[in-house]
Amino acid sequence: MTEGRRCQVHLLDDRKLELLVQPKLLAKELLDLVASHFNLKEKEYFGIAFTDETGHLNWLQLDRRVLEHDFPKKSGPVVLYFCVRFYIESISYLKDNATIELFFLNAKSCIYKELIEVDSEVVFELAAYILQEAKGDFASNEIVKTDLKKLPALPTQALKEHPSLAYCEDRVIEHYKKLSGQTRGQAIVNYMSIVESLPTYGVHYYAVKDKQGIPWWLGLSYKGIFQYDYHDKVKPRKIFQWRQLENLYFREKKFSVEVHDPRRASVTRRTFGHSGIAVHTWYACPALIKSIWAMAISQHQFYLDRKQSKSKIHAARSLSEIAIDLTETGTLKTSKLANMGSKGKIISGSSGSLLSSGSQESDSSQSAKKDMLAALKSRQEALEETLRQRLEELKKLCLREAELTGKLPREYPLDPGEEPPIVRRRIGTAFKLDEQKILPKGEVRTCLPVQSYLSIYLSIYLSIYLSIYLMSRTSLSLLLGNHNF
Repeated sequence: MTEGRRCQVHLLDDRKLELLVQPKLLAKELLDLVASHFNLKEKEYFGIAFTDETGHLNWLQLDRRVLEHDFPKKSGPVVLYFCVRFYIESISYLKDNATIELFFLNAKSCIYKELIEVDSEVVFELAAYILQEAKGDFASNEIVKTDLKKLPALPTQALKEHPSLAYCEDRVIEHYKKLSGQTRGQAIVNYMSIVESLPTYGVHYYAVKDKQGIPWWLGLSYKGIFQYDYHDKVKPRKIFQWRQLENLYFREKKFSVEVHDPRRASVTRRTFGHSGIAVHTWYACPALIKSIWAMAISQHQFYLDRKQSKSKIHAARSLSEIAIDLTETGTLKTSKLANMGSKGKIISGSSGSLLSSGSQESDSSQSAKKDMLAALKSRQEALEETLRQRLEELKKLCLREAELTGKLPREYPLDPGEEPPIVRRRIGTAFKLDEQKILPKGEVRTCLPVQSYLSIYLSIYLSIYLSIYLMSRTSLSLLLGNHNF
């Protein structure tokens, strides 16, 4: 019986992938697998999360195995969500159109699920852009009303704020008519420009309490940590930018941050205390506290990585250029494997290997499998080429040692049936130099002989060779499963 656990990954385009996750599958490999469905290159902005028992998103740690996470103890498959984890100032800093498309889908989902607070009038305007992106120019009231029922455009809260559905539809239609002539790319860019200006966009909220038991929202983003009133997620009461933070730590039900406070620096200098450090603490259940800490650490690291690579970041593209590119490329391209559909398809993920289940497979399934096997074949060839290069380096190193010692090392790699090469020892000087006459007075010889250096180099190269060899064998066995090329 196959080990593993069934998982259902909800994608940003409303499809669902059903996976049989094997015990050794890393979260990073699962993210790679899901990203491949969108031909996504900029994976660093995305993550995979599950909803914990407190209702918050808990993100998979990429260096851990998927099944090592504390999933809710429920029957049925584990439900996971692929979405944006790290936000940035503007989509203009994104290199790839596929990434922009996914940011757009993520924003639509957050608005519709009311994860972002938006005024109802702004919701109507955003709904108009969704129609323009999906359906083109306005055709008729009846068609628009039908489309609005199918598209994730109007969140429930916006409908509750107004007397009737008809009123909301009419307001959307008014905005929609004004967009006539806009291309699909322009609609996406304009939609994202509005969403990026919203104060709650890009913030991950967590329900916490202070020492007195008063409830607050703690918001984490690429900008820092924010504390909000429980009934107001828009205006933060306290702001702690990442550059101000000295330390982040947690213990059981307590999450604390040490913040550099310049106002306290002069006082602490006089009192010989800590140099202007203020500690802020919040409380929640242990599982949520650990999740908050993990998110804070990852967001802080994301901030540091971007700060260090500022000089390497490519110049931002203009929004008009992005709009043209999005229009020319059309809708988000997905891999053939992703187009197999979400119903009745089981994809077994075992350290990256994909096997479609069922005795009968469609043509698209067969084609998708061929594409995946071709990709695995390419990876195999790349590993073999790396191994070949390392073997050549090892051979050269062994020959150099043989020229000095007159004996070919047993580590010299030989192909089946290959005869070992004949080596001749290099002839050195027939006399020995007195080291005491060469070295300055009082200086002790600390140099290693050439043979010792070569032994060290040989050990290093052997380690590299064995690591690559084992990695290639392990990767291929895990990636290819029982497939033979």
